[in-house]
Amino acid sequence: MKIIDVTGQIRDDMWNYEYPFPQYKIKPLPQPEWVESRVYCEIFDGMHSQTGTYLETPAHFFGPEKSYNLDTVPVEKLVNVRCSHIKLDRNMFETGKREKITVEMLEEAAKNTDIKEGDALIFSCDWGRYWTEKKYLECSPFLSYEAMEWLVSKKPYILGADVPRWENLEKPEGFFEMFYKANILLLGPLVNLDKVGTKNLNLTALPINVVGTSCAPCRAIITENN
Repeated sequence: MKIIDVTGQIRDDMWNYEYPFPQYKIKPLPQPEWVESRVYCEIFDGMHSQTGTYLETPAHFFGPEKSYNLDTVPVEKLVNVRCSHIKLDRNMFETGKREKITVEMLEEAAKNTDIKEGDALIFSCDWGRYWTEKKYLECSPFLSYEAMEWLVSKKPYILGADVPRWENLEKPEGFFEMFYKANILLLGPLVNLDKVGTKNLNLTALPINVVGTSCAPCRAIITENN
C-alpha cells in the first residue's frame, strides 16, 4: 500500500486568498511569567478556516441556518472513502494566464476512470507545485459551468482538486449554487497529486475539530492499493 500526503504545508510563504483574509504567519509565544523553566510554543497568527488545505460544507454558501456546519459531519464518513482521480494534462495550463477546464477535457481524461456515486472525486493538473508562488492564485485554472455540471452529475460525496480558485472571478461561470445544492463536500486545494495514480484509491480527510464553522483546515491523505 502506498500512502501519499496530499495536504499543502501551512507556512509563512504559502499562497493566501486576498483581503479581508488575514495573512498567515507563525510567531513564537512570549515566555509565560507563570512558568519557571523555558518553554516553546507558537502562535498561528492570521490562521482562518480556509488556510491551506481545507474541507468545506454547503454552509459556506448557504449559511449554517440553511445548511450544516463541519463539526456535524461524522468522522467515519471521512476515512477511507473510495476515491476516483481525473488527471488532466498539465501542459494545457502552462500559458501564464487563467485557463478554463472544460467538460471535454474532463471527459477525455476520465475515459478510463471508474467513477462511482458516493466517491471522493478528485481532479488535478499538477498545480500544487506552485503552492508558494505568486502564480498559484493569479494563474489558477478554473471550471466552466458545464464542467462543474458534469462533475456534480457523478454524485460524489467529496469533490476535490489541486487548484485553489474554481471560479472565474472576472467573468463568473456562476455554478456554485448548483454545486452546493447537490450537498457535496469541497476539499482543497491539494498537492502531490502528480504522485497519485487513478486506480484503487481511498481518501481520508480529517479537519481540525472546530465548532461553529462551515470549513476548517484538514490533513488529507490518499492510499493507493496495488
